[in-house]
Amino acid sequence: MPRRRRLFAGLFVAALCAPTMWLRSEIPRENPERIELQQIAGPSEVDAPGWRVEGVWEYTTEPNLRFGGYSALLALSSGRLRAYSDRGYLLTMTEPDQPLERAEDRRVSRQHFAEPEHYWMLWDIESATRDPATGTFWLGIENTHAIHRYSPRSEPEELRMLGGEFDWYDNGGLEAMERLSDGRFLAIPEGRSEALIFDADPVTGGAPRQIAFENPASDHAVTDMAQLPDGRLLLVLRRVALGIPPFTGKLAIADPPDRAATGAWSASILFDLDSVIPAENYEGIAVRPLEDGTIAVWIISDDNFSVLQRTLLAKLVFDPSADQQ
Repeated sequence: MPRRRRLFAGLFVAALCAPTMWLRSEIPRENPERIELQQIAGPSEVDAPGWRVEGVWEYTTEPNLRFGGYSALLALSSGRLRAYSDRGYLLTMTEPDQPLERAEDRRVSRQHFAEPEHYWMLWDIESATRDPATGTFWLGIENTHAIHRYSPRSEPEELRMLGGEFDWYDNGGLEAMERLSDGRFLAIPEGRSEALIFDADPVTGGAPRQIAFENPASDHAVTDMAQLPDGRLLLVLRRVALGIPPFTGKLAIADPPDRAATGAWSASILFDLDSVIPAENYEGIAVRPLEDGTIAVWIISDDNFSVLQRTLLAKLVFDPSADQQ
């Protein structure tokens, strides 16, 4: 969005977050001892072919500086999810509708980085992607505009700083990033009209190719994306609004950019998220194929560490066969 509008929107969100200064006394800086889980919505229909909502859950804990602010989401093995925050912490949890889901399996931990001298710079994690074949994963970090690669055991490996390569504002950058099934990496900077394509690992590869991105909702920004088994991409879009609720969201779908394409890459809107799940600041998405051929689509919200917002996790299910009829 234009800088002036972003400024007003940012001030509005800051105002929403301000009550945390007045309504909370001393806030613990240790990992929360217990994270509570409550289902707040059940199954419902979606006015889009092949889609339905399975449920929405809210995660809560006592006021804590290490919980909340989740801007990226990964689907791990054994029915687990991992959310990354813009304060450098992560929340690992079992999918809330699994029979083996237990309170003790919900845990917060600190994300480690390869170079300790960069700890003070590498904290605002905005995007995450994973190679399902190897378990290697990559994190996209705002402000410093860094991409960090990790081993399957979450051991920090190599780091690439992109700050000197692109003219992005500090509070923007690698908002969405996905490793495509063909080995390329696709990234969408926040609020920009272009996308970046890396031919291979963006940490060790060369300069990315830039292509024009035609946002299907120009007043919304892409906050995350995930690739479906058939190759198409799901994109979460979010708008900061001067109203109540202060956020609106949409879900879009797109074919992956062609390797030789020189024109603009575009997506199309599937439906408004606000019409099917509670309105919130949704910033993370992950997909998991299910045994019956359908796909679980998990979407998590960033509460901005505000008492007026929530950490919600929604499960939608997509049936590709119905979508293609």
